[in-house]
Formats: sequence, C-alpha cells, structure tokens
Amino acid sequence: MLWASMAFTLMATFSRWAGDYCDWRLIAFARASLACLFAFLLAKAFKVQLVFWRPRILWMRSLAGSISMFCNFYALAHLPVSDTLTLMNTAPIWVTLLSWLVFKQKPTTGIIFAVLTSFIGIIFIQQPHFQDGKFAILMAMIGAVTTSIAMLGLSRLQSVDPRAIVVHFSAVASVSTLLLLLLTGPNDSFAPLHLPQAMSLLVLIGASGVLGQIGMTMAFAKGHATRISVVALSQILFGLLVDLVLWKHALNWVSLFGMVLVIAPTAWILLGETPKESHDVVEAEMS
Repeated sequence: MLWASMAFTLMATFSRWAGDYCDWRLIAFARASLACLFAFLLAKAFKVQLVFWRPRILWMRSLAGSISMFCNFYALAHLPVSDTLTLMNTAPIWVTLLSWLVFKQKPTTGIIFAVLTSFIGIIFIQQPHFQDGKFAILMAMIGAVTTSIAMLGLSRLQSVDPRAIVVHFSAVASVSTLLLLLLTGPNDSFAPLHLPQAMSLLVLIGASGVLGQIGMTMAFAKGHATRISVVALSQILFGLLVDLVLWKHALNWVSLFGMVLVIAPTAWILLGETPKESHDVVEAEMS
C-alpha cells in the first residue's frame, strides 16, 4: 500500500501539471486508457489469465472505481487541492462503516481510533476551507464512498490475479471516461494531444496509475481492508513532501502536528498484528 500511495502521489502531481494543457475529462480518459494498455501488456508478458464476466464482485469493484475516478477528477478541477484531498481521504471511515454494516465485521476500538486520528491529522495538514463549489464537494464525497466500495471489492477478490483485476477495472474505466468525454467534453478536447508536453504527462499519468492500482490491488488482496485503508492515507504525507520540494510550500506547526497524527496510526497498523476475518466475511468470500 505504501508503494501504491507513492505511485498515486506521482499520478496526482503529473495530473496537476497536465491540467495546464488538458480538460479534466481528457486527463481521466488518458489515465484509464493508458493504464489499461500498460496493464494488459504486463499481464500478457507474465501470462496472466484475464477475467471478464466473473466473479461478479469484479464488476462492482470496476464500476465503483470508475465512478470514483469521475468524481475525483471533477473535484480536483473545481476545488482547491487541499479541500479535495481532505474529502477524498474520508474513504477509510466509509470502509470501516461498510465493513461493519455489510459484513458484520465490527471494528476494534484501536481501528476506530486510528481512522479518526488519521482523518483529524489530514484536516490539520490540508487546512481546508470549503467556501465554494457545493456540487464539487458533493462529487468528492461520492468519490470517497465509491472508493471505499471499490476497496472492499478488492478485499473480496483474493482468488483473482491482481494484474487481471487492474486490466478489468482499467478497461471499464476507459469505456466510461471516453463516453463522458465525447458526450460532455468541449469540441476541442483532443487538441492538446499534439503537444509533446501534454502527451508526455498523460503517458506518465497512465504509467504511475497502473503501478498504483497493482500495488493497491495486491494490498487489499492480502490484507485487512480497514487497516490497509488507513495505511493508504500515507499518500497525504507523500503529497506534502512533493509540495515542499516542487512547489516550495511552507510548513507550519499545525501541518506538522497533522503529520504526526497521520504517521502514528499508520506505523501502529504496519507493526501490529493483523486481525482475523469474521465468519460472515469468510462466508461472503466463498459464496
């Protein structure tokens, strides 16, 4: 998950630069389609058996992930980055709630404390304002909920090769984002593709996106969903480092305190013992 968080941070950085040249819908399509191409070539190189119709939970993961992609890229284009990241990273809270409600997997007191502490840390780091863009805020929240659904779907797909899962998701997202671009995008949506800078950034977005997806898929296939989703919050820390290095953003004591609140639960979960899945969860995976 740490590997995935670093890759997604790079993807977000390249997306921010690409926004100077491209519409957000084109960036989303490039992220999905190029990731699909890279994932497909990687799967073929390692002779991975691809899947399409079954298991059915695979479609839940891919459709939820596609909706999340729409919402997150829209929010990034219409809200300050700090506001968007804060809302997007409420996903561990939704994972915890859905695991409890759907799979009867009641979280421990320690997990609840880790989730809440990490989220409070994110608020201190990002210091969001939420002054404008009510629809964009709603989209970011929907993106967080659908991300949590996709995460839970990944944790139910241990029997499928992670590379096959990434190919399926990327293919579904490619079709979805292309339709969105053709139906709602500006007439000159594809014009930036003749610019070398834009093309280079879009390729880097696709490459880092597929690396992040493979890492996240492997993490959720092998680990406990709620715990892994808390470790995923390390993306905030990597993003903060990028801000410091590339955009020379200054750190204040509030941000530093927030970093501690995110790092501490992540370290505790990485070093702690993984709890066993509940009987209801095991039955759900076998059905």
